[in-house]
Amino acid sequence: MQDRLEPLRHEIDLATIRFAAWRWSPPAGAEAAGRRLVILHGVTASAMAFDEVARAIASDGWTVDALDLPGHGGTRWLDADGAPLADQESVGADAYELQRVGDLVAAAVRALPPVSPPPGGERSRFETEGAASGAGQPRFASGQSSATHDAPVILGHSWGAGVAVMAIDAGAPVRHLVLLDPPFLTPQQGIEMAEGFRAELRPEAAEGFRAELRPEDAARRPEMARAEVLAPVHDPGTTDRDPESGARALPQTSPLAADSIARGAPLDPIRLMAEWRSRHPDLPVDVIAGDPLAGGLVPAPIQSLLRMALGAAHVHALPGLGHSPHNEDLGRFLEVLRGVLGSPDA
Repeated sequence: MQDRLEPLRHEIDLATIRFAAWRWSPPAGAEAAGRRLVILHGVTASAMAFDEVARAIASDGWTVDALDLPGHGGTRWLDADGAPLADQESVGADAYELQRVGDLVAAAVRALPPVSPPPGGERSRFETEGAASGAGQPRFASGQSSATHDAPVILGHSWGAGVAVMAIDAGAPVRHLVLLDPPFLTPQQGIEMAEGFRAELRPEAAEGFRAELRPEDAARRPEMARAEVLAPVHDPGTTDRDPESGARALPQTSPLAADSIARGAPLDPIRLMAEWRSRHPDLPVDVIAGDPLAGGLVPAPIQSLLRMALGAAHVHALPGLGHSPHNEDLGRFLEVLRGVLGSPDA
């Protein structure tokens, strides 16, 4: 029997973009929680950056979905005929404006296949097609989602946290929002981060992103994705990251996307959050923050303000861990995340 903790890759077609998506399901025989976690990664990462986290949460009985966000991983912009653009850098910087990405992600989350198999114990069409396909890539068009599945918990890391906030504004179903080290950056810090991305995303990396996968690579896509970086390449808090894996990840990130996203850092994130909160006053929100002294992007004063706004029990600090705590100490991170997911709100 196939180990269902191995993720199934599939694709979601929208009018202008084809999302690459991954699903980790509970192992056969496990007691399913009947709940779903949707993960949105940060800049220069991909869905597979959360592979170990997803496997652990799926083993707890959750279904875990993760998307490659625009400009990252296997997600591709489409031309007017629905084919991947030959030059993925031709879309323009405004394609990565936060609200625009949020709108696309909201549609993709709504189009995710249902969690539970239909009555009678039959496997879902998603799992059947995924198992039958050599690349595990069933494709779902916008609007094919089941209307009966429960709204998920959404976890957004770094830029993915901002994307999650905007996607919820755009109608993404959600029951609980978890923000993992959201980037509270000044405009100058955003410019400095963009310059850092530009230095790391070398010209040959840009060419690698422009090139489409060859037909003979199709069956290897799951293995190719697993070779992507398991930490953002700019993460200052990761001390034992494999340099080779970082080099492999560079072709999976659009330089235009990385530059545009960093330069678009919110000017006043506290005001942004306050205005957003007024539109979603009843939605449970938790923040998991890295240590600013270890590279976390939520300064201590901001953490204090978030405790006042959300309640002290909803802001979880991880001393000694930086911007990507799930890559630095998986056990500590999972302990906190499981506590959040096990709360009555989840």
